[in-house]
This record gives sequence, C-alpha cells and structure tokens, in this order.
Amino acid sequence: MNVDVVDQARTRELRRAVLRPHLSLDDVLPGDEVPDAVHIAALDGEEAVGTCFIYPEQCPWRPDEPGWRLRQMATAPDHQRSGVGSAVLAGVFEYIGRRAGGVLWLHAREVAVPFYARHDLVLHGEPYVENNLPHRSMWRPVENLDNFSARPPRPS
Repeated sequence: MNVDVVDQARTRELRRAVLRPHLSLDDVLPGDEVPDAVHIAALDGEEAVGTCFIYPEQCPWRPDEPGWRLRQMATAPDHQRSGVGSAVLAGVFEYIGRRAGGVLWLHAREVAVPFYARHDLVLHGEPYVENNLPHRSMWRPVENLDNFSARPPRPS
C-alpha cells in the first residue's frame, strides 16, 4: 500500500460510496467546490482504498495559528480496521508538517472519535448534529517537520 496526493476524481467514488451512499454518481459531494483541496489516498495498486482531503482553513477556536481542515475521511469497507485510515492520517500529518505545520481540525462523526483520539486529536466543545449524525469537533497541532533537524537533541 502506498499513500500519496492524488486527483479528486480518483477518490470521488470511494467518498460517495462510504460517506454519502444516498447520493447518485452525478450528485456534487460536499467539498467538491473547494478549489485548494489536497486529496490524499491510500492506494492498493491503482485502487484508492482510503482517502480524505485537507485544505488551508483557520481553526475557529485557534484562530491565531495556521489551520488545515480535514474532510471526508473514508476507507473502503473491505479495508477497514486494517491500518488504511491510520496510513492516510499519517500522510496528512506529513503533508501538513512539510508545509510548516499548523492546527489540523475536523468535524468527526461520533463513531470515529476513538480512531482520531488514537492519533492524538482532542475533543473541542460539545456534541452536535451535522447531516443528521452526531459529531464532535477535534483538533491537534502538527509539527513543522522541516524544523526537526534544527532542534537540539533532548536531554537523556
């Protein structure tokens, strides 16, 4: 499995099938209109088996820091609980880290909160309903990876 930045069209059907199965193939998916979205996918050969997209947007509760919003995290049903989602999220952290870091934030479906918590995202605020599903806001800082080599070693 390889994780890479891909064209939106390559992940569209996976996102629709997993997250919005009630929409037709021709319907616009929420977020399709975001011009600077970066689509990250886990690829099994040529097939996208996991994906999400991110784009620069300030975190509403941390407005003084550069922000990146994550949307439409989806894993093919036959690849769930196999590390695909974690690989996609690692790709997100690396992508943001190579661009000076910042705050990654998202609206997580309540059922996905434990997944994001395992990756050090923390809850913000109270539960709410979005698209008729319970959600929670989550966030975490992402380090600037280009500064790692400039840091002094940690004391032992």
